[in-house]
Amino acid sequence: MIERFYRKIFIAIVQDGGAHDVRVVGQKQKKLLYKESRRFEGESSFEEAVSFIRKYLDESPLYYIALLNPEPKQGALVGCSAHMADDMEEIIGTKTLCRSGKWLLYSSHRELDALEQQYRTIGLDFIFSPFSILEHFFADKIKGGFALYALAQKDSFTIALFEEGNLEYAHHYPMAEKNTLSMEDDNSSPVGFSIGIKEEDESERGISLDDIESLDDLDILEELDDLSDIEDLDTLEEIAEFSEDELTYEEKKVTASRGNDIKFEMDRFNNDYRRFELIQRTLIRFYGGEQCRNRFVETVYVADAYGSGSELKRYLEEELFLNVLIRHIDVADEVIALSMLEEEGL
Repeated sequence: MIERFYRKIFIAIVQDGGAHDVRVVGQKQKKLLYKESRRFEGESSFEEAVSFIRKYLDESPLYYIALLNPEPKQGALVGCSAHMADDMEEIIGTKTLCRSGKWLLYSSHRELDALEQQYRTIGLDFIFSPFSILEHFFADKIKGGFALYALAQKDSFTIALFEEGNLEYAHHYPMAEKNTLSMEDDNSSPVGFSIGIKEEDESERGISLDDIESLDDLDILEELDDLSDIEDLDTLEEIAEFSEDELTYEEKKVTASRGNDIKFEMDRFNNDYRRFELIQRTLIRFYGGEQCRNRFVETVYVADAYGSGSELKRYLEEELFLNVLIRHIDVADEVIALSMLEEEGL
């Protein structure tokens, strides 16, 4: 009855890559009234996000705040009954939730309590698992044949294997070591590569005679050594002719921009290669376990939340001979959609 008089407000919070993305959706009788999005970055991003959210809480008593679980200690297991001893150690100290009567979500009690404490001033109605995001986003695919599904965020990489709607295997990987280009699986030989070339310190290299092309260069060095004795500013201007012209402000901006572009490309390369390694590691573990039952992954579906994935697709196709489909995902939209489904069931 109260829904006839008040609008419903759904708020999604996604913490990823050092930023807080907030999505606010207002509805009345299931009709969209507005949709607002804000991204907060920097050291004060959390405080700014909470301040932004508070402005909407006075609009209606019917508001629902949902957070995508950003913590590392979480996962999913097959089935909802008591698990074997191998799995029990993994879920000790966790809160569990049976999903669709078929598979189990779990997350660290301590980390969930810390999140609730962090957001205590506004409260959290729902905390969703990345595996729930995968299940909802690829709802049109997971009911089909055996395949691997992955959610790629900046801070994490979530992998699940589904067959005919049933979870077969899953793992959640933090990306804390994303800049490391080597890894070693417990049950396999090392994969990937490492870069370990020690560069010689510039101060230890000294001066090589090969670097001096003529005696004129020695004269220049002597003049530079005697700069403290020069009184005539004209001499300084003459010596300045031997140095490169200083960059203008616009040239510095272009140079800085190019440097940022190069860094972005290198980070994207490292991220994609790291995710390739994690998929490879997951497949090695799955194929080596009893749950494999002579099944082999042929298709990979990637929900890409960070705007890359082209190199990952190439690695998987060329190195593992997999069919790869990459879809862009707006994680905040998926959190809103899950919130609406949960609200209908309340």
